Amino acid sequence: MPLKKRLSRLLAASAILALVAVALLWLGARTAVARRLVGDWIGEATGLPSTVEALRIGFLPGPVLEVDGLAIEQPPGFDADPLLEVGSLRVAVPWGSLFGAPAVHSLSIADATVRPMLGPAGADNWSELISRLADLGGEGESAWSIGSLDFERGALEFLDATSGAHWRLTAITIAAENIAPAVEFPVELRLAAVVDANTIHFALNGRGRVDPDAGRYQATAINFRGWVGGEPLPLAGVEVLGAMELASYDQATRVAMLERCTFNLTGIPGELSGTLTLGEPDLRLAFAVKIDSFAPRAPAIAFGFPLPATADPLAFQSLQFSLEGRMQDGHLHLDPIAGRLDDTQFDGKIVPHLRLIRASLDHIDVNRYFAPEQNKAKDKKATLEVAIEELARFDIDAEIRIAEARVAGAKLRNSVIRVERNAEPAK
Repeated sequence: MPLKKRLSRLLAASAILALVAVALLWLGARTAVARRLVGDWIGEATGLPSTVEALRIGFLPGPVLEVDGLAIEQPPGFDADPLLEVGSLRVAVPWGSLFGAPAVHSLSIADATVRPMLGPAGADNWSELISRLADLGGEGESAWSIGSLDFERGALEFLDATSGAHWRLTAITIAAENIAPAVEFPVELRLAAVVDANTIHFALNGRGRVDPDAGRYQATAINFRGWVGGEPLPLAGVEVLGAMELASYDQATRVAMLERCTFNLTGIPGELSGTLTLGEPDLRLAFAVKIDSFAPRAPAIAFGFPLPATADPLAFQSLQFSLEGRMQDGHLHLDPIAGRLDDTQFDGKIVPHLRLIRASLDHIDVNRYFAPEQNKAKDKKATLEVAIEELARFDIDAEIRIAEARVAGAKLRNSVIRVERNAEPAK
């Protein structure tokens, strides 16, 4: 037989074998055995039991893997609901990535729910998983890339069993391009949430950077917009606009950080910064808020709590304040709080779980804040007495010190208004 004919038959046989192999892979991927194999592989990679409901493989224009119903269970000692559930996942890679550095042409994820938790002893359910995933890259520097990332209809549920804190974000959408280790890339994020009677929408865009070798993840040059609606807000809701220099998480120190976040919330301009340390036995939170001077009447109307009419039309003309907060032993402390209402300087602290309030004012002309029709001294005195009686009805530990106060026709120096808790001694 001529050599040319033998080569043509060999090539034809090879092509047929390749087609048979492709067909077997295509059909085999749809079997329960293949689903168990993929689930076992994911379980070995993550160190957690994993299952897959459906599996499909494609080959044109490049290898494509589609997975439906992926579930990665919780580590021992955590809730029964899976740590991660993914409705659908599609990964498309170029043929060259099978023989070189891992590269993904596109990654699409939809209907995923992640449930990070802190257990009663302060241990988390995600550090070990992140560490194992980082080890998949092998020795040396990470070398991978993702051409495009599309994440739709995601949800994030967080539970802190040490304090009972719980919150949930939904409708999370993320879009990013040209992702690689230690390289900045453009990213957009949108999310929504429903909290009691309120609906929240939020969106941002900026630059992202992931560095798994250093265990550091960050976003910079962030612009964001948010909206909150529902009772007691008006029909139009309230809107916030702002920008942030840096948001980061350091895996080694387990510290998440926000730096220089400026915002304008329905006419209230301010700045926020803070750190969240995911340590043991519980998390630690520290933050600082500074609100620049603004006229409080318009924002009060926007939030559904309009301020009353006053004898002095210039009362409540300006407000400015700053505060520092921290989470200590699972409880929030706001200390110190300082600011200025009109021409009155004040400072103090609030400990919500103790219902404790401490405040000091340098001077205040209370007459300015009475209703316009209360123009007689006896009316002002009666109104002030009613206000103090109403304050006493609350089960709080409050102490307000005033260096100088003008009330009705009197000038009071070094006054103290004090309300003690009913249920237990004041602290």
